[in-house]
Amino acid sequence: MRQCRNCGAEEIRDLGFIGEVAPFFLKRVLQLDYGYSPSGHPLKRFLRKIGPLARVYEKIYAKSVLVEMEVCRSCSFIQTRLPFQEEALGNLYVDYRSESYNSERILYEPEYASIAPHVGRGAQEVRTRKTGLSNWLKGKIDSEATPSMLDYGGADGLFLPDLPGQKYVFDISDIAPLDGIKKIKNESELGSYSYIQLAHILEHVSFPLDLTKKAAGFLADSGFLYIEVPQDLSDEARTRLENGDETMRLPIHEHINQYCSRSVTELLRAAGLLPVAVESEMANLGWNKTTIIRALARRC
Repeated sequence: MRQCRNCGAEEIRDLGFIGEVAPFFLKRVLQLDYGYSPSGHPLKRFLRKIGPLARVYEKIYAKSVLVEMEVCRSCSFIQTRLPFQEEALGNLYVDYRSESYNSERILYEPEYASIAPHVGRGAQEVRTRKTGLSNWLKGKIDSEATPSMLDYGGADGLFLPDLPGQKYVFDISDIAPLDGIKKIKNESELGSYSYIQLAHILEHVSFPLDLTKKAAGFLADSGFLYIEVPQDLSDEARTRLENGDETMRLPIHEHINQYCSRSVTELLRAAGLLPVAVESEMANLGWNKTTIIRALARRC
């Protein structure tokens, strides 16, 4: 039976083949590429080699690979009809934002070269996200209530808030943690934490509810779980989709899920947590301006 992989509800509505798979995602995750069929005609082969003509041809005859999408009527979460396998998705992130990752992505997306040095590590993004989170948590979490903090899937722990307490990051990559942060690579070594964050993780995974429940399982009594996700689709565009607009396309790239405040709230409830605050705000990351959703919940 089909279910929302964000809240578990069964009220699902088909949106059709509107998920447009990016070439880099197609190559990395599915080990596929697309292009023009080989031609035996020498003139066609010659014309395809001429850069300007080839680009004009691509604009006229746009290539695309589409997947079916669906929306949950209960929480407005948008997902692919069929989930991508976790092992396949892992191929996308095995060397995430390293030199090899950036080089291959630039082959498919030349425009990425101008922002690659800034994505996830630029001074503006770090300042906006880390300072923004630290300020947002004031008044919601007592500074003495976080003796232990865990960044779940947070690479080096760069985006943990500026709160006192022991800091940990759980990540299977070989990225070294920042000074003062202890890295845990094996799930069996995880303990109990008063604050856990899933920051910019859930939009990348096929089963966000399962992951949220797993992370929440490591919360101490009355501990806090913080979620941060981008809102890539405006409320207006989401309403158009839900009303049957067939002209829209949703990009399938790093982000395979589409969130709004309602879907994040229902995710927390479905995970057995008590939402404390859910808010959205515009964030200037330096290389991009985007809407992010901040959500805080407590273990009952």
